[in-house]
Amino acid sequence: MIYSVLIPQIEKNLFFGLGDFLLKFLWDRALILIYMETETDASYCPKLQIMDRCPTFVDHYTQYFIQNAPYRRNRQQLPGLRPNTLRNYDNFYKNWQRFEKIHGHPALHFHQLNQQVVQQFSQWLLEDQKFTLNYAGRLIGILKTICLDAQKNEVRVHPFALKLCSFSQPKHQRILITLNFSELQKIEQLELSKPHLENTRKWILIGFWVGQRISNLMQIRPENLRPAGQGGLYLDLVQQKTQKEITVGIIHPYVVELLRNDFPYPVQHARFNRYMKAVLKAAGIHQKVHAARYDGKSKRKIYGIYPKYQVMSSHDLRRSFATNFFGKIPTPILMQMTGHSKESTFLQYIGHDPNRDSFADAFMRKIAGLPA
Repeated sequence: MIYSVLIPQIEKNLFFGLGDFLLKFLWDRALILIYMETETDASYCPKLQIMDRCPTFVDHYTQYFIQNAPYRRNRQQLPGLRPNTLRNYDNFYKNWQRFEKIHGHPALHFHQLNQQVVQQFSQWLLEDQKFTLNYAGRLIGILKTICLDAQKNEVRVHPFALKLCSFSQPKHQRILITLNFSELQKIEQLELSKPHLENTRKWILIGFWVGQRISNLMQIRPENLRPAGQGGLYLDLVQQKTQKEITVGIIHPYVVELLRNDFPYPVQHARFNRYMKAVLKAAGIHQKVHAARYDGKSKRKIYGIYPKYQVMSSHDLRRSFATNFFGKIPTPILMQMTGHSKESTFLQYIGHDPNRDSFADAFMRKIAGLPA
């Protein structure tokens, strides 16, 4: 039955691109695709079920949204959502189910998502679950995305849910922790007897000088490197998050030597963060800082005063790169290294407000021009 519908249209649209046609075919008809599990055997092939009506319950629709992820367009307008994006939707689904169960709600329809229900959900996230503003705001943003998608598929959605605004921590409350050059020198001179910590030490130094996310850092291989002038190296890579092709220039002699002759082996993300704290502790990175630290018992971040080594993670290496070279290297060049597309996004990333500085500079120029 499915083939009799698809094949004539595939033949008709073959010259327009099979991939684009399939996406349009599924989208225009608002069909939900579900892979039905079958017994595993040598001839196993997932069966495709096509439903003519979309679910009207929020939790059911979220399930179908996730299952349909391979056919949804990502930021690059290609089919397939990123693993991290899917993880966020899955976390929303689990939290929404818990919210309905704890508050005694029956399964909620989209048309029931009025202001009272949404505010109750927001309050539950922040006060009962004690999620951070950023994480709770992300879940509210996902709820809005699900509602908008349901509306496109002709599901009746309450107007309030279509105008939701996510929220995040105010800029002045953001806590940015970075390494400086003197701390980096301590790590460079550190001698470690344990092989896994020595391997992590190498990645910390490389991570600081290449300015990439951990997902890309651990994907670097010798074949990504090319000789460059002045004894340096070119690092060619495609950023996993944005699929942007970039080339990073590496000129620091110690890091160049590591990459050429003492290349470290990759480390799993969570393990790297744990090892990184041990390396920083051994290097004497003990400065007290105000930061958020993850608590394993409550599974929440707790704000307080901690030694710097306890609160640093892999992503702080990327931010350290951008922060330490800001003002020393032209911003457009730094953005080419980090892969940021907008200067405003880059400046927000490193916690720099250009407007405040420009007003302060203008004030000082005026003061300097006043008669004594």
